[in-house]
Amino acid sequence: MKVLEALSAAIAAEGIDHIFAVMGDANQDIIVELCEKHGLKYVHAHHEMAAVGMADGYSRFCGKIGLAATTQGPGYTNATTSLVLARLHRSPVLMLAGHASLRDPYNPQGMVDQHAMAKLTAEATAKIDHADDVDYCLGEAFRQLKARKGPFVLNMPQDVQHSVLPEEKWTYRPMYKAKVLQPPRPEDVAEAAKIVAGAKRPTLLCGLGAADAKAEPEVRKLAEYLGAPVATTLYAAGFCSQYPLYLGISGGLGSDLTVDTLAASDVMIVVGASLNEWTTHFGKILENGKKIIQIDDREDAFGWFARIAVGLEADAKVAVAALLDRLQESGMPRRQPDAETAQKIRQRKRPANSYDDGKWVDPRRAANYLEEKLPKRDRILVFDGGHCAMVACQAMSSPSADNWALGLDFGAIGQGLSIALGACFARPGKRVTHLTGDASFMMNVADFHTAVSHNLPLTVFVFNDNAVGQERHDLVHKGFPTKYAEIAQPDFEKLAVGFGAKGFRVNRPDDLGEIDKALAIKDGPVVVNIRINGDVELPVSWEIAQALEMTG
Repeated sequence: MKVLEALSAAIAAEGIDHIFAVMGDANQDIIVELCEKHGLKYVHAHHEMAAVGMADGYSRFCGKIGLAATTQGPGYTNATTSLVLARLHRSPVLMLAGHASLRDPYNPQGMVDQHAMAKLTAEATAKIDHADDVDYCLGEAFRQLKARKGPFVLNMPQDVQHSVLPEEKWTYRPMYKAKVLQPPRPEDVAEAAKIVAGAKRPTLLCGLGAADAKAEPEVRKLAEYLGAPVATTLYAAGFCSQYPLYLGISGGLGSDLTVDTLAASDVMIVVGASLNEWTTHFGKILENGKKIIQIDDREDAFGWFARIAVGLEADAKVAVAALLDRLQESGMPRRQPDAETAQKIRQRKRPANSYDDGKWVDPRRAANYLEEKLPKRDRILVFDGGHCAMVACQAMSSPSADNWALGLDFGAIGQGLSIALGACFARPGKRVTHLTGDASFMMNVADFHTAVSHNLPLTVFVFNDNAVGQERHDLVHKGFPTKYAEIAQPDFEKLAVGFGAKGFRVNRPDDLGEIDKALAIKDGPVVVNIRINGDVELPVSWEIAQALEMTG
């Protein structure tokens, strides 16, 4: 058997069923082997960054390993931004990287050290230098992926792919499992329980680690026992959203009620969140000398952004359940919520906006309209980056953390479309809503055709100010000419029709009915071009820009 056949058999045995790729000479044979012999569904992307992004999105929305393949040299380098994004999100993405033949040292596409680049971008990689390396390389890959530490890059030189691996020397059986996390140390649980028992205004803040661990039932039980409000990070929006004391997103994109409630608490239980400056609204929620109990499965997660009283290194489900058990065993009675806080949460209203439409549409008006019109229970939302993403994230809600994703992990724009495409394959038959800006959409617009090719139920709302919006706002604050951030864009609704999709346009508030028409479509991809007033800026936008400049 050839090495590429052995690799394909192993990948199929692991239950991987989709491959997202741009085909080239160094990956085409293994793609054909995977699809023809093992029945994987092949999604041909138009750019390698999108291929890896789709694998990332697929993984986020179905929980399986996402598989991508690139060819050597430029095919590999094109994928690097999405690799970093997947690493920062800890998405289990396996990237099969075609590699120049080891017997061809003068191949111009072999001039890049792909193994070194993989260490820098994915931080996890192996190169198959010989047929005898296959077992070791697969072990390294699947141990990393099943532990959900992030992506893994498998570099496959062309000549090694076609070398012979004696069948009697190698067979594959799925045996690499994620490590079983030990429960937190009993003394740490005891200390945490002691602090919580003495709290007067406890709160919980949950992040991506809590969502990935599927810890919502345990967190809700603990919150109900303590009568404590629950907030989330931006990446875990929707976690515990059905809980009566759900506060929503913490930080500048959340509400004043959320920030003020967290800031006023005396003990905060942080589950799978890093307490970075964005989540803490530049430290505001950490004020008033509160004690912090942090739960995380990463040994290096503690103490980065705030001094903690107790750290519980464990899986979120295990640690939260252990803490609740300890509190109940101690005889601490179940508490009622603080009456004033509970009333504020029950009576809170969406902030009344005084819209500034100007010549076009205030982006806040458009985002709030979408919040009202999109189905509440099963909406699947994927956001891109930039100022428009801030507007949309602040206005919109999710029924579940599983139905919400952002392409912001690397601080990049242009990543959201591929994540949304991956979501469509992960949730077949479910409509995915992608909210993006004009500059973001243009970065990867070629892969909108992937949605058309597969007739995916994808609706894209383009908040179009003919500019890179955040940078335009920054230039205004700095007193610089805004023309350097302004970019004339095509008519996206016509572009959609040219691709073979449906397109709609909103120029003025009177045109918002076009959104209703778009939402009524059940089949295939749709683009809605919403011309927005680019002068409208969220207050937090400049705060974030200044913070980035000071720390940059």
